[in-house]
Amino acid sequence: MLAGADSVKIHGGWIPVKARVEVIHGLSGHAGYVELQHWLERSRLRKDTAIKLVHGEPDDLDAMRDHLQRITHYNVEVAGYQSILKV
Repeated sequence: MLAGADSVKIHGGWIPVKARVEVIHGLSGHAGYVELQHWLERSRLRKDTAIKLVHGEPDDLDAMRDHLQRITHYNVEVAGYQSILKV
């Protein structure tokens, strides 16, 4: 997708790419609460930027959301199963 693919194969079927994909350098996919908090605090994201948590165990995502909402000024939500995320 980063290379500009028009579609991706998922579960044996080709799905058109409708996402805007960006790489966030310097952030592990396995960062903890504090690491993500610090990254957000140093980012240039606008204060009204919606943060959607999309990967993790449900209880962990809820805890991450609660922590980030208390500590940062972002609107943090856990994306629902099969949610469509729009920019």
